[in-house]
Amino acid sequence: MNVFQHLDELKDSDGVGNDAIGLSEVFLSLGYKSHFITRIERKGKPLPSQFHSINSFNHPTSPDDIHILHYGGAGYPYHLFQNLPGKKILRFHNITPAIYYKDTTTSDIFFAMEKFESLSYLEIASLSIFCDSIWCDSDFNFQTIAGYQFKNPYVIPICKSYDVKIKSDAKGWNSSLVFVGRYSPQKKWEDLIELFSYWTKEFPEAKCLCIGSIIGAFDGYFNKLTEIVRKFGLEDKVQFLTGKTDIEVLSILRESGAFVSMSEHEGFCLPILEAFGSGIPVFAYAKGAIPGTMKDAGVLLETKDYPKIIQQIKEILTDKEKRASLISHQYQVLESYNQFPFSEVVSGILKTGIQ
Repeated sequence: MNVFQHLDELKDSDGVGNDAIGLSEVFLSLGYKSHFITRIERKGKPLPSQFHSINSFNHPTSPDDIHILHYGGAGYPYHLFQNLPGKKILRFHNITPAIYYKDTTTSDIFFAMEKFESLSYLEIASLSIFCDSIWCDSDFNFQTIAGYQFKNPYVIPICKSYDVKIKSDAKGWNSSLVFVGRYSPQKKWEDLIELFSYWTKEFPEAKCLCIGSIIGAFDGYFNKLTEIVRKFGLEDKVQFLTGKTDIEVLSILRESGAFVSMSEHEGFCLPILEAFGSGIPVFAYAKGAIPGTMKDAGVLLETKDYPKIIQQIKEILTDKEKRASLISHQYQVLESYNQFPFSEVVSGILKTGIQ
């Protein structure tokens, strides 16, 4: 039997790519043959799966096959997914609301994103009719599509095993702040930079490490971020780090003082769990899927009162016992993710949940 995962592009470094690769390993362990059907050619490390192009797909298929469409918005020509024989599963990752682009990009980009959002929900409505099941990667994403009457809905976290690095506290702590994500408006990088401008008043030698990737369509937003850095006079303190491998990102996280997220829309936020595993305190604004992903670990920020947040971060980082307790609980929550029984859950769903 075959499992075909459909997605625009299979990347190693993002949440969707990690999830798709993890699911392929699960299906291989269950005795399936793993395939990926993509619009853009694979450029990452070799994988024990067959790769196919959307435009030239001709592999034999049968009603016993399983097709999984990874969905984060319109773009993939899903009619191939719809028309091939076999069970159809929608893997829903989230759709970013267009409102985040209103005052952060050009009017043309905002208008295009409004159309993108509307088209995406029209596609969701269509997909709900013929999909046999939907697998959301967070409760937040499940609530997003709750009104669309999908058959056999499940919440299954991103399929990934996280590295755990138990750090010695011999070196104490450092004052650098870090965040990981695309340079896109919903991540609210500008709020992180403004928060950091307050942080430097307490810790003048601190660095703000902004690890991300520039999205061509939103490069005007990235330009605004550099302007904000100049406005606050932080050119020698805020570092935009691009093109980093997963290993490099983890290394930077482990050497940082704290992970701080001001993001207002996350469908899951995998970097938070990577920060948990890196042994640094995590502070995150409580929006989107963030509370669900963090469970009860780390520190949820209920407002963007920057002086108050600075005191929260300072109080924990400078207190050895509080810092150690927070990090220890983060490790415990991460271990619960690493112990999630993906093979058993997927096998059970296929046997009883999408007949």
